[in-house]
Amino acid sequence: MKQHATSTIIGVGIFTLVAVLFIPVVDAMAIQTGQQEESGQALEIAPPVLNLTGNPGQVLKTQISLRDVSSGALLVTGEVNDFTASGEDGTPKIIMEEGEPNPYSLKSWIAPLPQLLLQPRQIENLPVTIRIPADAAPGGYYGVVRFTASAPELDGQGVSLSASLGALILLRVNGDVKEDLAIEEFSVATPGGTVKSMFETTPLVFAQRIKNNGNIHEQPVGQVVISDMFGKKIAGVNVNLERRNILPQTTRKFEQTLDKSVLGNKKLFGKYTATLTLTYGDKKQTVTTTKIFWVIPYTLIGSGIIILIGGFLALRFMIKRYNSHIINQATKSKAKSKTKSKK
Repeated sequence: MKQHATSTIIGVGIFTLVAVLFIPVVDAMAIQTGQQEESGQALEIAPPVLNLTGNPGQVLKTQISLRDVSSGALLVTGEVNDFTASGEDGTPKIIMEEGEPNPYSLKSWIAPLPQLLLQPRQIENLPVTIRIPADAAPGGYYGVVRFTASAPELDGQGVSLSASLGALILLRVNGDVKEDLAIEEFSVATPGGTVKSMFETTPLVFAQRIKNNGNIHEQPVGQVVISDMFGKKIAGVNVNLERRNILPQTTRKFEQTLDKSVLGNKKLFGKYTATLTLTYGDKKQTVTTTKIFWVIPYTLIGSGIIILIGGFLALRFMIKRYNSHIINQATKSKAKSKTKSKK
């Protein structure tokens, strides 16, 4: 039973921490972060992400709702950690150990969290207090409030094997923040990920690697507009409609697919230009770049050329054989005529 409970909470924690960084608004208790098992130790948490804004010296008060979805009472303990992005897909990475100073750390600003004793199906609001230092620099600060749950009878009697789940906190300290996005890479590739400049057909995948050189998280949105060789727009795909965040000093990759759902019955042939335009920040700044690519069904064309050449050679061979046959027949007829005249 304990093994089953551990698996349940591990799944809860992974889902919450991977998914919620990119959800701009979440209604309380709207997302099921775990299965409501009749047995085992499991929690629900809402909201899974808190977007907050404050001024230097301000004390912010918010709350996180917890619910016991197991069949027994749970003793819930909270802990605060910093986090950053792991890789370019935006997956949050919890910083468990102290290392180099983190300029975006929120950990020391959050007051200690009290323990909660939850009964089955009980919902409790846990207060969270954030004290922004008076000398805090404008920009973004990030932390995760993690919760572990165990049966009350295990308290003080050893280490619980329960995994944790958490709520991410994205805090913006008001002031003259630095907002600066750069397009590190813009490419066109096959669905298999092969980056090229010439393709035989759709679907195509547009990919962008966007670097946040600022000190505040950004949610860039925009479009990739595809134009033909005459400058006529033939299609467009949206970028980051989900409003996923790019943390400061990190790079995030976005992808969009150009296929029949976008093109309809259109067939691409020739030279095309893809123009990427992104808008971000309070001042609605934009960044843009272009990429030229070709769509030519060269395998089909090559096969057609080979068939035409083969047909031409076959026809030429047949004509040559026919001419030879005609010449042979004429030669034989002439020889017979000479034989008859001699007689």
